Amino acid sequence: MSRIRMLGPRDQLQAVLGRVQDLGLVHLVEPAEAESLSLLGLTSEQKRHVLSVHQISKDVDAALELLDEAPSSTKAAADIALPRAALIAGRSRRELEALAEQRQGVEEERALIMKFRPFFSAFRKISQSGLDLDGIRVFYLVLREDGEQELRRMRAALREALEDGFELLSQPSESGESAMLLAVPATDAAKAEQLLSEAGVQTLSLPDQFEDESVSATIQRMQTRLEDLPDELAAIERERRQIARERGRDLAQIQATVRDHLATIEAMEQAVVTPRAFVLEGWVPSAARTELKQQLGKAFGNQIEVETVLEEEWAGETVPVVLTNPRLFRPFEAITRMMPLPKYGTVDPTPFVAVFFPMFFGVVLGDIGYGTLLGVISLILRIRSKPSTTKRAISEIGLACSLFTIIFGFLYGELFGDLGHRIGLHPIIFNREEAFFPFLGLAIAIGDVHIVLGLVVGAVTMFRGDKRRALGKGMAAVMVVLIALALMAAFEMLPERFFTPLVISILIAFPILIIAEGVLAPIELVSTLGNVLSYARIMAVGTASVMMAVVANRMTGAFGGVVVGTLFALLFHLINFVLGVFSPTIHMLRLHYVEFFGKFYSPGGSQYRPFRHWSAQQGAIEERSE
Repeated sequence: MSRIRMLGPRDQLQAVLGRVQDLGLVHLVEPAEAESLSLLGLTSEQKRHVLSVHQISKDVDAALELLDEAPSSTKAAADIALPRAALIAGRSRRELEALAEQRQGVEEERALIMKFRPFFSAFRKISQSGLDLDGIRVFYLVLREDGEQELRRMRAALREALEDGFELLSQPSESGESAMLLAVPATDAAKAEQLLSEAGVQTLSLPDQFEDESVSATIQRMQTRLEDLPDELAAIERERRQIARERGRDLAQIQATVRDHLATIEAMEQAVVTPRAFVLEGWVPSAARTELKQQLGKAFGNQIEVETVLEEEWAGETVPVVLTNPRLFRPFEAITRMMPLPKYGTVDPTPFVAVFFPMFFGVVLGDIGYGTLLGVISLILRIRSKPSTTKRAISEIGLACSLFTIIFGFLYGELFGDLGHRIGLHPIIFNREEAFFPFLGLAIAIGDVHIVLGLVVGAVTMFRGDKRRALGKGMAAVMVVLIALALMAAFEMLPERFFTPLVISILIAFPILIIAEGVLAPIELVSTLGNVLSYARIMAVGTASVMMAVVANRMTGAFGGVVVGTLFALLFHLINFVLGVFSPTIHMLRLHYVEFFGKFYSPGGSQYRPFRHWSAQQGAIEERSE
């Protein structure tokens, strides 16, 4: 990144900002005020104008959210003036909010009528019984699923209080509860209400529009309304879609127009001025600095001067960061963006995550069948996702993980557990069902390489600043390697004659480590060795996964019938697959975030946000990055 300063005539400020916005390269910041310079600020009239534009922005955002779609716009931003934009946005918001309120009211009415639907059969029973409904008070009750004893007590209490002057009908509902209808003479309504209250029975109240009608009229109107409501919802949806067709593109363009306008006003507030000149400062990618100068020179000639600000003037300030990775690594930014951005000038961990995360995942899951299934799911997700979205990134990470899972499945000879061994697949490196110690050794070796790499990266990063700490990081990496080699020699994995020289090397390196990092170096070294041992979780989770797959395969003949056993085996494989995807993901993220990143990662960077024209896609990307 380069800090640049743009100077020019004050009357050209708006035009310069327009050109800078077209280029979309400069992350504007507020320059330092000098004695002869002051912030431009806004007049009272401009502040009122900003408030009105903010209102347009709120109206159009609300309208587009209610439309629930993002129409593509083909018009230029200048085609819609702000007064017309305010009219369209305000009108659309009011109409769409009214439609949303109508829809909510219809859906609430439908839900309420559906609650009374179980009572309909009870209504019919009353009508068919020939009971005179004049002067009858009806209570609508809901009895929980296990309320039979409560029902008997309520019948007994009603009989004692009203003798035979009541009718109690019940109908099971889909939720398992019982919908009950209690009919009593209006003169006994108060007694019945008191009994129900004492019994704690849940009662339902009729909607307001049905309260004053008879029972037969109520059931008829409810059934009629239930039939009419879908047509009302369809009419509301047609009206919403008509607004989307007629004004959707205009609303999308208005959104872009007002966002651009507000961004320009914010940019103007970051300018410092004299009576005749202005000064703008910002950050631009170093590779784009020449292009910026050329484009402004073409547009304004010698009126605008672009100069590079010396590092001494901005040292200590937060420099914006933009992650630039090859296409192959870019999906893994979804993982690194879960952490704060790295400081400018430090290392972006994305390439390391892109290499190690799917590899570790494959070491753990390591099954041809599970890897193929994960690949199919990831491919479907990729097809159904849009470019530059989190779903697309997750799908591509899933494809990389599935590839490594299949590769290690061949190395282990596993296809849905030991099914691969049964059909002739043989392990190339070892059989995970039996080789616990070789698998543990592989996991610790992976951890040793990963941690040493993190220490080396940390040492290289620090070398430009604190060389003593860089030496300490480097010596810590050397110590970890020496200890690992000494242990290998002690367990005869290396020739025994290497053991003594390695121990002597450790004794020589240890004081250097203390000199470089201080008296806390031994504690840090022990902590680092603990980080290496933490990679044993790769073996633990991987072994658990393969053993569950083996158990699933043995279920086929364990339940008497082949069909039943096969169904249980498939269900167990499905559970194991889900666990096999989520468990390695969580553990591998932990190994990267805690053990690996802790050796070199330096958070604290700010997002690079160039002053440019707003777009819905770019806005969504920036929101995800926050």
